[in-house]
Amino acid sequence: MTDVTESPTQAPGRWSKIAPLLGLVFVVLVLVSIILSNTPNTSNSPASILAYYKVHKDRVTVGAFFVAPAVVVGLFWFAYLRNWLQRRDVHERWGAVAFAGGILFAVTGGIAGGVEFALTDTVKHLTPATATALNFLEGDVPFILASMAFGLMAIAAGIAMIKSQYLPTWLGWFSLVVGILGALPIGDFLALPAIGIWTLLVVGVIWFRTDPEGKLAT
Repeated sequence: MTDVTESPTQAPGRWSKIAPLLGLVFVVLVLVSIILSNTPNTSNSPASILAYYKVHKDRVTVGAFFVAPAVVVGLFWFAYLRNWLQRRDVHERWGAVAFAGGILFAVTGGIAGGVEFALTDTVKHLTPATATALNFLEGDVPFILASMAFGLMAIAAGIAMIKSQYLPTWLGWFSLVVGILGALPIGDFLALPAIGIWTLLVVGVIWFRTDPEGKLAT
């Protein structure tokens, strides 16, 4: 009896062409959320912080609403990327570790979005001290978590790219270097933009490598 099960090396379907765009959508959603929910500096006075959230309540709330779809799309993108990294003789640990970094980043977004909702849900009941404390959490915690997430994700992805060669080796070394820099304390405030730039770069490379074997599209 002939086995009609499709081989993973057969020509890719429509999903293989569309899936890389999840990374692009993810970056756009995160960027919109950050722009809309631009929070006051943690060095501002408690009174000015509370006044900011009272004046910009609607805008911050809309920005927080973008967090949920960003997290969902992001996890689908990280899962798709994991499949790219777990190829040939490379042990699946590197893809799994990279995906763990994506999950940690999703948790980071959930925390940031939750704190933003807490700041705007019943802002009229907030005291200056409470608003200041929540603003500290929203402003500082995501940076350190994003730094750890990006470091974990980019370092593991870089090793997988170098070992498997399904994606360009130069991209693997670039990922490894920026991942190490992102994980360092000095990289905390660079992690969020670094995740966006790195994701767009990976999306661009995968977009032109539609063959499951990793060959360049003709």
